[in-house]
Amino acid sequence: MSQQIMKIRPTKIELIRLRRRVKVAKRLHKVLKDRLIILSQELIALIKESRELRQEVHERIAACERNLMDTASYTPPLMIDLLASTRMETAQAVIGTRVIAGVRVPLLEYEAKKGKYDPAAYPITLENAGKCYEELVSKILRLAEMEASILLVGKEVSRVKRRVNALETILIPRIEATIKYLMMKFEEREREDKMRLKKVKELLTRKSQGG
Repeated sequence: MSQQIMKIRPTKIELIRLRRRVKVAKRLHKVLKDRLIILSQELIALIKESRELRQEVHERIAACERNLMDTASYTPPLMIDLLASTRMETAQAVIGTRVIAGVRVPLLEYEAKKGKYDPAAYPITLENAGKCYEELVSKILRLAEMEASILLVGKEVSRVKRRVNALETILIPRIEATIKYLMMKFEEREREDKMRLKKVKELLTRKSQGG
């Protein structure tokens, strides 16, 4: 217990301050614990969704490769290269942010502008392969966004958890132990004061009787 006691002057003012401080610490602990629960739930949801999306991305990659291989079996490579270079005029990832349980995380969106080409001039299977890869890019960006969010939310979970643990195991017990110690000191002083008063009364009584 002595190791947990804070080094302060044993006065009534300090006792009042400690009682206020422990109330604030307990309120803060409750707020942080509630936040930790919300963050943990969000993190679990992100991890679950990320796993499902990763599986979907792997399946989509396999599907796009099958489409391209089927098309390549009867489409000249030059035509494939020509469509690949003209199908999209521009393609970019737009980076923004959003907030999850108070944590700012990245928001990635795929923006593309179709190029000037005639789809009728190419086999439908080749056009379908192009669409497949375009959808794949969107899903990969979404997966990257989610995995970055998992890292950031996970860091916040760890940070809040450390603060909750510090309040639970260090600060609040230390304040409460100090309050208990001060109360014992005050009770001891009160007993000593009573004993002194009693002795003084006895001494005064003997003097008055002897006089």
